[in-house]
Amino acid sequence: MGPGLTACGVQVSPETAPPGNRGFAGVVVSDEPRATLVGRDVILAGGNAADAAASMGLSLAVTLPSRAGLGGGGMCAVFDPKTAKSEILDFTQSNSTEPMLTRGFAALLARYGARGWSNAVAPAEALARFGFPVSKMLAADLVAHGSVLMADQTALASFMDRRRQFAAVGTDVRLPQLADTLQKLRTSGAAAFPAGAPQWRNAVQTHERGVVLQGAGLDANETATTAATSFVVGDKKGMAVTCVLSMGAPFGTGRSENGVFSAQRAALSATPIIGFDSQHTQVVFLGAAYGPAAVDLTRKAVADWLVSDNAYEAVRTALQGASADGAKGSISAAVCRGGMALLGSGCRTMTDPKGYGLGQTFGPDTPK
Repeated sequence: MGPGLTACGVQVSPETAPPGNRGFAGVVVSDEPRATLVGRDVILAGGNAADAAASMGLSLAVTLPSRAGLGGGGMCAVFDPKTAKSEILDFTQSNSTEPMLTRGFAALLARYGARGWSNAVAPAEALARFGFPVSKMLAADLVAHGSVLMADQTALASFMDRRRQFAAVGTDVRLPQLADTLQKLRTSGAAAFPAGAPQWRNAVQTHERGVVLQGAGLDANETATTAATSFVVGDKKGMAVTCVLSMGAPFGTGRSENGVFSAQRAALSATPIIGFDSQHTQVVFLGAAYGPAAVDLTRKAVADWLVSDNAYEAVRTALQGASADGAKGSISAAVCRGGMALLGSGCRTMTDPKGYGLGQTFGPDTPK
């Protein structure tokens, strides 16, 4: 049993932490590398974890439209160190296909953000207008599910190269129609986009191996879609946000208007979770899993990685097995055994078990 671990969970010792959490600015993990870099840059520019989460979610609507979109929805867990309270922000589409993502992140910023709506939208707009390289996950989704785009030739053309093949990893893609829509959202506000109303509710508290978990709860749904994406982000002051986003099916319905794919109604099994030490004073785990295996993935990450401190590759192998190599879902996670707000520089990240994503723990002097 390693330092900071006990038979009843994880204990954090403030006496061992450097004053002011020196050398740590934040930790970010997502399924898509550009979204991770967006979240990092927002925090380095003075934003908090909520600002970073909003920009990441909107950017994923550009760089990973197979799994996130302005026409889709999602769910986030949020921990505010000022109030020591965790909440769930639910902007899923369980009862309709109304676009929920923009209103969801607008609600997150209204309650917890520091930089405002226009700043949150700007990175996504820039990615859509000036281009982004196709990631491994998007390339895989295009190969597996790109046929759904046949119903919309404009959308199809956006993700094809000059040889009329689906864009491969690293291919530059620009989405001018979506950029114009995002510009309108940036200048006119989230209300410019017709949408449903997100809901705030108290986080569900559970215990796993002595770790206090607060989030959406650990309820499995064996019929849930795996057409989703997840990310987690935390800042040096201890704010944490973990989210799962979905279009209901790969690329939603496959049809778009003004660059925005419409979502398809489907059940979503999501476990955005924030874990605390045994005294419930420090964030030690950030996780966001989705799919039928979401609960199992969350429990394995907490038990094998956080509590048992197993080797990184052993944990990745266990998660890959639990997810059936991604067929039953995935997880993005970070472990901060010394406490994120005390010893954040020691946070370690875990991306999608296939290695599609990017995780970073970074300091205030990290170059953008």
